[in-house]
Amino acid sequence: MMINKLYTLLLVLVSVMATQAQSGILDTSFGTNGIVTTQVSSTYNFGMATTVQPDGKIIIAGYAGTPATYKATVIRYNTDGTLDPTFGNAGTLTIPVGSAKSYATDVALQNDGKIVIGARTYDNVSGDFALIRLNADGSLDNSFGTNGIVIASSGGSDVSSSLLIADDGKILLAGDSDSTFSVAKFNTDGTFDTSFGTNEWSIINFDGSSSYTQDIAFQNDGKIVMAGFAINSVGRYQMAAARINADGTIDNSFGNSGKVFFNIGIDQDFATALAIQSDGKIVLGGHTYITSNPRLSYDFAVVRLNSDGNFDTTYGTNGVATAQIVDEANYTNGMIIQADDKVILAGRTVKLFDYDLAMVRFNTDGELDTTFGIDGKVSTDVDGREDHGYAIALQPDNKIILTGYSYPAGANDSAIVVARYTNETLGIQDNQNLEFRLHPNPAKEQITIELSDASSNYQVEIFDILGKRIYTSEIQRVGQIDVSALTSGTYLVKLNSENKSSVVRFVKQ
Repeated sequence: MMINKLYTLLLVLVSVMATQAQSGILDTSFGTNGIVTTQVSSTYNFGMATTVQPDGKIIIAGYAGTPATYKATVIRYNTDGTLDPTFGNAGTLTIPVGSAKSYATDVALQNDGKIVIGARTYDNVSGDFALIRLNADGSLDNSFGTNGIVIASSGGSDVSSSLLIADDGKILLAGDSDSTFSVAKFNTDGTFDTSFGTNEWSIINFDGSSSYTQDIAFQNDGKIVMAGFAINSVGRYQMAAARINADGTIDNSFGNSGKVFFNIGIDQDFATALAIQSDGKIVLGGHTYITSNPRLSYDFAVVRLNSDGNFDTTYGTNGVATAQIVDEANYTNGMIIQADDKVILAGRTVKLFDYDLAMVRFNTDGELDTTFGIDGKVSTDVDGREDHGYAIALQPDNKIILTGYSYPAGANDSAIVVARYTNETLGIQDNQNLEFRLHPNPAKEQITIELSDASSNYQVEIFDILGKRIYTSEIQRVGQIDVSALTSGTYLVKLNSENKSSVVRFVKQ
């Protein structure tokens, strides 16, 4: 959130306690009662990815058209849910990528405000990875690829799913090539990074099994984690993850020769989302099969791994936490980790052919967070439609954006749906109380942190509101941090010792 007025100087005294405000309620200041639906095409429209700009504007990427003519689609909304007329064609874009059908699968922002879209093409036989880069106004960035577009092939059939932008501006696009985990790396102009992998690609084979990357994330040390699912020798789907070094070579310190794959339930399991905690632990979000009687049923599932790929047995039950909103199917498609390390899974529920948007939030120990929705669960029906949640993001003010698509009852078309929810939790409740003063707040040049406990060293971390760690250091009694280079907005300051932890919000002017 950009700061447009001078706030009075505050000294913030923070102690960690359970918040009294409930999160996960539709924000009625957004759209109509918290929900916006948009049709770019008169036929089918699908929201598959989302991100939020520092100014609070919301970007949705997906695809639209008829099944024979799908094209990548991007929408930008103002903070109130109205279409942003300064972007593209009055707020929307339809982007042909080559001569084949095209689908936007992920979206990310560069530091200069340019928008990078991860995409794929498909000609009914095979497909390729694709990247699109837009200027801040939605126009194609002609300095990237060919007129703003890159199409890349591994030599097989490629399906992209997730992208990352490195600190140096290079772009990683992950998915699967001929049903095998794969990732390609691109320079800032859209050319291949020839120093990465083998022939610009890193291909990870799960013992000859078919495997499908769904998400990708950076560790703080620059290593790259991919997550998805693989099919074992008896045809069972298993959650799967792999880790590669920054140069694209396999990291043999992770799991078994750089890979892990496993079942957590009685049969099929799918990892569809990935995130890295502030302490380096790896979190997989997905769903786990529970029964086919009377109908095919799944529960939401979170698995937490230590950095070596082993299960973190301190989380949930031996590293696994599950939840259900309905007693039929609960599917995860997206996930975020808040700065307080709470996990939100987003997706949809299905019961008797009734589809609803869905979210669940877990505390840091794997228990459902009862301050979120109803007993940790949120279910949203959009006017009796068939609703599918696919991607989740946090606004600069910490509100939750959930996007996907929605079908009217009995209709043969769909609309992109965006819902916004309250999110009032600012502290964490895991550990003992820790009191400190942070001042000034708001600040322009420097903040000072004064601890009431001078007996221990504390790690101080600063996260942006999307959960990315941007600073880390140690202090004992008093610490001063230069924040002059930070962009205006809201940040979270987290202090940790061996047995104490606390988070406070801080505003950079």
